Amino acid sequence: MKMVRRRCLKSVLLCILFVLGNLLLLAIIQIMTWSSGNTPGYHALLSKNPIYYEKSNNPRATERGEHQIQQSQRETELDRVHKKRREHLQEICRYKKMTFLGFSPENAVRNHFVFDQNSRILYCAMEKVGSTFWRRLFQILAGKSKSKSPFDIDPGDALGGNVKTFSDLPFYMITAIVSSYKKFIIVRNPFERLFSGYIDKIFSLTFSHIGKHIVLTQRPNATHHSKQCGHDVTFAEFVKYFIQGERTKKHRDGHFIPMYDHCKPCQIGYDYIAKLETLEKDTIYILKQLNFSSMASSLEKGFKEKTKNDSAEDQTELLFRYMKVLEKCISRHEIQKIFWRKEQIRGIIDPDIRFPFSEKESSSLTQEQYLGALYRSVGRTRSKEMAKKFRRDAMLKAYSTIPKSDLEALKEIFKPDCEIFDYDCNSV
Repeated sequence: MKMVRRRCLKSVLLCILFVLGNLLLLAIIQIMTWSSGNTPGYHALLSKNPIYYEKSNNPRATERGEHQIQQSQRETELDRVHKKRREHLQEICRYKKMTFLGFSPENAVRNHFVFDQNSRILYCAMEKVGSTFWRRLFQILAGKSKSKSPFDIDPGDALGGNVKTFSDLPFYMITAIVSSYKKFIIVRNPFERLFSGYIDKIFSLTFSHIGKHIVLTQRPNATHHSKQCGHDVTFAEFVKYFIQGERTKKHRDGHFIPMYDHCKPCQIGYDYIAKLETLEKDTIYILKQLNFSSMASSLEKGFKEKTKNDSAEDQTELLFRYMKVLEKCISRHEIQKIFWRKEQIRGIIDPDIRFPFSEKESSSLTQEQYLGALYRSVGRTRSKEMAKKFRRDAMLKAYSTIPKSDLEALKEIFKPDCEIFDYDCNSV
């Protein structure tokens, strides 16, 4: 009997162990299924809890989540854009490093490079490609200015600012910086840059010394007044001067010479290539990549509006600074009209709004009155697309006055810039 009892007990124990084993196996399988998301599982149970349910349906939380996703997608897109620009530069320069050397003297090239040892960043600044803005910004990044925003620094103080350049560095230090620092450059369509240089320096009479030279060399029957003032240079005459300068390598100016000649992209190999056409996005992106996220966040707020106001104030200050000097050649009223037209060409104010002051009013016009009229004349240029259209229309109208032979010469001169920075030389 004892033996029979023992056998029965043993069988019962085996059955219990078998059942427990199966239950444990089922539990493991269920847990694995929940974690894989095939059934509602633990996360579904949590979602039934009112607290969790409220959070997942909170409009602000949802909006915040969607914004973070959109921001992540934008950054990913910008990563691809900048990678493509970098790879394009490397591909074009692979076999043309000796072809795209340029002709600028060494001292001129050295002065374009500004760097900061603490953050280990290097920027090549070029005229007419956002350099006034970025030189001011660089002063803050390098800790040379206590200003919180580049817009708080006077545009006239863009140059200098105690930032370091390559001007006095020995070759071995330049080599070390170029090989180890993060390097960036800002470029622009070369045809637009040339036209912008003409409007900013020749049309608005601020570079009268070049204007005089152009009249003397490019206008066969120039009047004595034009020779003395250089105040009425046409875009076609300016283009001839530019072509002659690039062919002879004489009387060149940094505001006009090709970009590759300034910053030697094939020799430097930049990590980031920003474009003026997408300056806001590229500036924010580069700042984040260089670990200046707080500055990036600060500039994201009203970047476009602050840039336009900054430009309007700077140009107004320039107008009244040069007015007394320029009055020797043309009337105060005409000078003011030229600067007004300049702002229309640049897409700052509406091109259909006429200069609102009479000749009599011009004689006593103040900076505040002129600036107020600018702000009131924004009109359709509030639209980014319209402002871009106005700039483009003005440029195409100017280039339509250029003889075909000179256009072909320009395309040849700008060929390196178009190839290196991926612009279409046939777009004009």
